[in-house]
Amino acid sequence: MISELVRVGDTALRTLVALPATRPHAVLVLRTPYDADQHVDEARQWTLRGVAMVVQDVRGRYGSSGRFRPYENEGSDGLATVEWVRRQCWGRAPIILYGTSYAAHCAVETAIAAASSDMDVVDGVSVAVPALGLGESARNVDGSFQLESRVGWWLEHGEGQRSPGTAIPDGALSTLPVVDIGARVNPPIEAWHRVLRAARRDAERATSTALLRCPLLAIGGTADWFAQDTIDLWSSWGGPSALVIGPWDHGLRNSGRARHMQSWIADVVAGEAPSGAQVHGLPAGIRRYAQWPSSETRIHLKGGHFRSDPSTPFPSLAFGVDIGRPARRPDCLLVDFEHRASVVVGSPTVRIVSSHGHHQWSAVLAVRRRDGRLEQLAHGTSPRPDIRLTPVSTHLEPGETMAVIISAHSFPRHPRDLQVGDDPLTGTTMRTTDREVHGVFVELPA
Repeated sequence: MISELVRVGDTALRTLVALPATRPHAVLVLRTPYDADQHVDEARQWTLRGVAMVVQDVRGRYGSSGRFRPYENEGSDGLATVEWVRRQCWGRAPIILYGTSYAAHCAVETAIAAASSDMDVVDGVSVAVPALGLGESARNVDGSFQLESRVGWWLEHGEGQRSPGTAIPDGALSTLPVVDIGARVNPPIEAWHRVLRAARRDAERATSTALLRCPLLAIGGTADWFAQDTIDLWSSWGGPSALVIGPWDHGLRNSGRARHMQSWIADVVAGEAPSGAQVHGLPAGIRRYAQWPSSETRIHLKGGHFRSDPSTPFPSLAFGVDIGRPARRPDCLLVDFEHRASVVVGSPTVRIVSSHGHHQWSAVLAVRRRDGRLEQLAHGTSPRPDIRLTPVSTHLEPGETMAVIISAHSFPRHPRDLQVGDDPLTGTTMRTTDREVHGVFVELPA
């Protein structure tokens, strides 16, 4: 590989270039905070397919100078890099911005920056499990703070030149107030207050991506933190947009990502970029949709009551494991129901009717399998009694039923509701509360 320095003002961005033996038919541009050297083998594989690959350390990381301020500078730095690629003798092939997680943010922001500058230099964008911004990674679609993942990410990757790889210390997530966590962990998270204040920019980003005309490939997993963001990016994109989603987590293991990318790149180069969604992992094979299914069935369920104690909060539940035991805890409400559809694909919503509407609420959608397991399908937490759940893609065999679990917490995925009316990020006083649920409405795709 060739090592270059792309200069943006007084900043030098370390850039690795891998070229195929013949003239490339496409150029992948990947900008990452996770060390460009980690992509050397991947780059060589792409060159065997006739694709050149440019891998760059973002500003302030590994071989690049400057200061790393996560989720800043990536649009302008990315655009400068694409302009540099265009000036190279091998950079006249279609340029495709590429990235996973934070690197997906870099790709999207670069495409937006190019369009805002009226520069026709981006021929496609391929992203996977996109962490779209500081606020989008910090909060879910209902605005609840993503406690465990944010403490974990900032400790593992930090704000310096290299990722320290620090694990979350025992007990750190239980720290009150939450605003103090950044100062109490080692190394300290200097940007912690900035992370806590960060707001989502969904409407602003949707307006920007609607103006983009280059093709998009978005790959995500229903067990990933950013599943809904992946779908929303695909839905808002102005040009041809393709979505591939399946029962995968953030690592996308067994998703066939490279295969999907290779096929999509060939279509883009041929001027035949596809649109629509492919949903994988269902027994009948791939299901295709022109748009993400909306909820059409509204099921009214009975209510009940439970006692919530923030000192022993209801836990976050994992995908793929039997959650029958936590569902029997006294600090939650479990309601079973039947659903006629054999396949459920979409983004469900749970609406709770309660006099405690000003509190935080959590909901889990699950299916009772024929072998007795209670399997989580989707989850959500909201400061309001209307909860948008994560996307779901599943099937029900004859005799299988569904269930919803209502609780006050999903800890440590999200901070605890202290139940005294204080901000969950700044409060320190907790109170046990009896919650009465008068009814539950579950909205599902038909």
